[in-house]
Amino acid sequence: MSAILQRGSNYVQSQSHRVYPENWGGDGWVAVPPEFEEIAIANSPYLNVTYDGDTITNIEAYTPEPEPVDLATAQQARQTENKEALAEWLDAHPLQWTDGKIYGVTEEDQREMALNLMQYQVAVQAGQPAVLEWHAQKESCRTFEQSEYVALSLAIADYVYPYLRYQESVKEAIYQAQTAEEVANVKIDYASVSG
Repeated sequence: MSAILQRGSNYVQSQSHRVYPENWGGDGWVAVPPEFEEIAIANSPYLNVTYDGDTITNIEAYTPEPEPVDLATAQQARQTENKEALAEWLDAHPLQWTDGKIYGVTEEDQREMALNLMQYQVAVQAGQPAVLEWHAQKESCRTFEQSEYVALSLAIADYVYPYLRYQESVKEAIYQAQTAEEVANVKIDYASVSG
């Protein structure tokens, strides 16, 4: 086996049927002495190469510096994690209401409830027959009086409120961080929130 190295890029090619000092790459390529083939192939292009004219006299591998992480990108990614953590927490921790039933409290649940109430109120104002319905988790819809429905909706909002404030405090910490490392160290722990 033999290897060649491209000057400037330190890119290495090897071929099993070649023999040192063959150079099948042409101009810009240099044959790698057999004693340096293993290190050159294993570490290309992260090589410090010493030359004497067109002859390689030494090859040493080095560890590249990690690419710096853009602060804004790190902050955005961490904030996405924060939002997902809240969504997962709310999905896994529904509300047991005064009727003893369990109700979903996710953003989608809240949005659907608000839309449902708005459509009911529009129908009532238009003089059309309207029924206000909602459901506990894993149950079919049942009819609600408007006051009961509003009370449930407000109970869900009160239940979720501390988690939303916590999400905002985490978001603030993320965007106040001055380095990607500080961003990564911002704690996201919805289990620590007390209602």
